Amino acid sequence: MVASIETTVKQWGDGQIRSLGWPNIASENESVDPRIDETLKSNPSKLGGEGGGRPDYTVIISNGDKTIPAFIEYKGSKGKLEKLDKQDLVVLRGNTGDFDYKSAISKYAVNGASYYAMNALKGTDYPEALAVGVNGTKDSTGSINYEIKCYVLNQKDPELPIFLGSYSNFDFLKNSATEKSYLFQKIADVQLDPRELEQRLIRDDAKIEAVLQELNQKIHDEQQIIPSQRINIVAGSLMAAVGVQDSKGDWKVRRLNPSDLTGSTEEGNTDGEKILIKVRSFLKKRNLPAPKQKQILDYLQPNFVNSNLNKKSANELQTPLKTIYQEIYDKLIPIYDVTGINDFTGKLFNVMNAWVDVPDGGANDVVLTPRYITHFMAQLAQVNQDSYVWDWALGSGGFLISAMNIMIGDAHINYANDLTKQYEKIENIKTKQLLGVELLPNVYILAVLNMILMGDGSSNIVNDNSLTSYEGKYAYNEGPFPADVFLLNPPYSAEGNGMIFVEKAFSKQKKGFGAVIIQDSAGSGKATEINKRILKNNKLKASIKMPIDLFKASVQTSIYLFEVGKPHKADDNVYFIDLREDGYTRTNRKKAKTNLFNTNDAKGHYQEVLDIILDRSKKTDYFTEGDNYYKGTIDPESGKDWNYNKKIDTTPTEADFKKTVSDYLSWEVSQILKGENQDF
Repeated sequence: MVASIETTVKQWGDGQIRSLGWPNIASENESVDPRIDETLKSNPSKLGGEGGGRPDYTVIISNGDKTIPAFIEYKGSKGKLEKLDKQDLVVLRGNTGDFDYKSAISKYAVNGASYYAMNALKGTDYPEALAVGVNGTKDSTGSINYEIKCYVLNQKDPELPIFLGSYSNFDFLKNSATEKSYLFQKIADVQLDPRELEQRLIRDDAKIEAVLQELNQKIHDEQQIIPSQRINIVAGSLMAAVGVQDSKGDWKVRRLNPSDLTGSTEEGNTDGEKILIKVRSFLKKRNLPAPKQKQILDYLQPNFVNSNLNKKSANELQTPLKTIYQEIYDKLIPIYDVTGINDFTGKLFNVMNAWVDVPDGGANDVVLTPRYITHFMAQLAQVNQDSYVWDWALGSGGFLISAMNIMIGDAHINYANDLTKQYEKIENIKTKQLLGVELLPNVYILAVLNMILMGDGSSNIVNDNSLTSYEGKYAYNEGPFPADVFLLNPPYSAEGNGMIFVEKAFSKQKKGFGAVIIQDSAGSGKATEINKRILKNNKLKASIKMPIDLFKASVQTSIYLFEVGKPHKADDNVYFIDLREDGYTRTNRKKAKTNLFNTNDAKGHYQEVLDIILDRSKKTDYFTEGDNYYKGTIDPESGKDWNYNKKIDTTPTEADFKKTVSDYLSWEVSQILKGENQDF
């Protein structure tokens, strides 16, 4: 084993740091800022021990407008500069959500520096921090090769180190006008690059799924709880465990600590009742309508109160409910706290759904639409702050969450100078402009929870049958919902592969747009009569063929975009786009933590499709008319010609004729030269 040369690396680095020209620098045993000292002391060391830890060197840099601490860590062995995950992100936490002190933070220079930078951001008001990793190794001649990598972390996402650059020395940190100007501009620029954030979201998806699968398996093996009850137990426990904080971070409803569950048999004081009391406070503080609060509590009560899970046997130290709650509190809540994922419980829904055959739909008939697809479809339907969006087969609520995020973002921009109107508009979006219908009670509960956790747009989530009894009204009054955007991934076992949902919804929507992702056999013969009826009052704008491995069932799907309220005419153009190569690489390994990889600018592919369909200037050239997209027409009386089919013109051209003659003459000449043509 080659000995570490960390001492030599430290001497080399310290010498350069002292010559950078910054007045406020500190080695490991010195103080650079009492606030940093205090927050590092209050957190575990990079080995995970008590008493905190200190970086090898700290430098405070400033350009006059902004001051940033830089934390520097040294290593002196081959391969010890940084540890990245499969998304090329710096590893701070392991798959369980706990900090990876043993194999990442303490072992690699960048990871250790990032850990200190993260803690400093969480405990001070610095807007950003730099994490600088330095490693050195000797080559066969005895010369030392030094490598430096720098990452920036910020208050918005302190656990996401964003790559700044690779360097051979510390000159990039010099206190000179030129270097400072370039460095601070680059710090600002890299944080605007969406690629790092997208990779983080993909990793968080995988991490949540891994933890949920482990939790689900454990509940199944140890408690033998049926899948539908499992979903309710996890959903109710999450409400009790996440609590409610205001915008300043102060607790309005504190989290229920597992230690509060004592296994009491006293009426009103059992573990299940304690959880429901906390759920009641959670729902009330989230300002849900009183009838919805009662509906949710009535639905959860049998699982938490009138259940054997609320009782411990003679040989048990705690109730099964506490065992499950402890698992959720210890494993899920840390993930919830740090991921910031837009569809957290959507992942829960997808994992739980793998265990259950959904009634009235068949196995796996209800599936989670990937977040990037729900966002893409909301953009296709031109969602904005004034949209009224509904989904008639809600599932976990992913479409409404994507729409809500776009709408709120639009309101932030349009009312940036009037915070009162901005607040009023956002409240109206959450309470009046979103509506979802879900038939299955356990999925309905999960959708409500999902909307609450991700922004509280849950007021109009309706537990009803879209096809037989729902009348297109708000949840708690008789007024019709004025929808102008329809988003849907229907259960494919329904009539016409689910196109019946589109027909029913469009009959109650008078204008706007609708986007549906569906098995594309719906557009080639499985829903012929329904499709013909739809086109009498609605125009097909685009047909997008999606990757065949988009859903784990490996079913070919397409997205159909409609303009509602305008009959489709025979000469209306339709965009037919082949998006099967979308920039993502997908694998289907059951034990893999991540099965989605952005290998070819996926974001750019989806953006270009939007630009084509919405008639905007393209910024990339992944799609060429006549190659992987074209404009064409459909027969409104056909109902089975809606899908992308690459058209190949077989009519010979003059160039084809010339090439054929040329090829023949070339062959004749070759035969003559070989002496094989007896005619000459």
